[in-house]
Amino acid sequence: MKQAVMYGAGNIGRGFIGKTLSESGYEVCFLDIVPEVIEAFNKDHEYRVRIVSNEGQKLDTVKHVRAVDANTEEAIQTIAACDIMASAVGVNVLPHIAENIARGMRLRMQESGRPLDIILAENQLDADKIMRGYIYQYLSEDEKKWADENLGLVEASIGRMVPPLSPEERAGDPLLIAVEPYCQLPVDKEAFCGGIPDIKGLVPYAPFSFYIRRKLFVHNMGHAVCAYLGWLKGYEYIYEAVADDGIRSKAQAAMDGSAAALSKEYGVPESELLDHVRDLLFRFGNKALRDTTVRVGADPVRKLRRDDRLVGAALYCMEQGIDPSSIVTGIAAALRFAPEGDKAAAELQTALKTDGIDAVIEKYMGIPASGELAQMIKKEMG
Repeated sequence: MKQAVMYGAGNIGRGFIGKTLSESGYEVCFLDIVPEVIEAFNKDHEYRVRIVSNEGQKLDTVKHVRAVDANTEEAIQTIAACDIMASAVGVNVLPHIAENIARGMRLRMQESGRPLDIILAENQLDADKIMRGYIYQYLSEDEKKWADENLGLVEASIGRMVPPLSPEERAGDPLLIAVEPYCQLPVDKEAFCGGIPDIKGLVPYAPFSFYIRRKLFVHNMGHAVCAYLGWLKGYEYIYEAVADDGIRSKAQAAMDGSAAALSKEYGVPESELLDHVRDLLFRFGNKALRDTTVRVGADPVRKLRRDDRLVGAALYCMEQGIDPSSIVTGIAAALRFAPEGDKAAAELQTALKTDGIDAVIEKYMGIPASGELAQMIKKEMG
């Protein structure tokens, strides 16, 4: 069988990318550091994925899988010999896996010289540039030259949502994962060095910045607006917020604004993007996801940065001549978000009380308090 390496056996690694690779004819070797997880993979060489929706659920078995401790020579050898690789470890972990990838690449360069393509399932703007910087810290000048031509760092847009499992469910089956039915995997068409692989659901696209912006400024922004407006009205779950006509209409208007901006820049038919908005709202309403407003809204400090889903989307709309008023409604709701236990939300509330809205806008959003967007935010805050 073709060989795939999946760095990270978490929600996206097991529930999406690993499953997709297995169903595409690969034997999938998961690299992880949790002994119980590694042992569970190697016991039966399969695991279960529960597909959940409002219509019911079904259980899929993912076969032809194994696991290796990421901190071993075997992991390096596996990277060197694979046909395709992917990572889904989280942005903060990327620096910690870079040396292993560099060592695997070096061995590959010596043994076969085949290009190495790595699908970065990290939902991070410029993940390819960031990861290349981390890896190149461990390479010689000659190795960097080889990597310039043969190391494909392929950005991906991860839209599949993964609901939480109860402690009882996890205890009964440590590898069990639940996911929604959606399983498309948009990737940067131009980033592959070894040719575009035949992978189920793969959507190669260029320029890939379209998909990165669509995910951040439509999907993530709309999700956040539902969370913040829903929390303010006392809803526990996202599906409850989406079922509220007032919240749904505000979220849809915000998402439609980003859709119009994307259509204007990239020439993608606006009707196609508006259909995507309706599909997302339908997916947000999936009760089986059990996603809470507190989880989706968590860490408003990060989500209010000028390059993130809310302020970033508003600025993007303004660049394209689109009114961001509906997004501003979501920004104002984020500034009022204060659930117990969210340290970032508590920090924001303290800053608002002690320093005032102008200081918060400049410090946390990175935009001038006298600017047009700031004026709109202050007006919305009353």
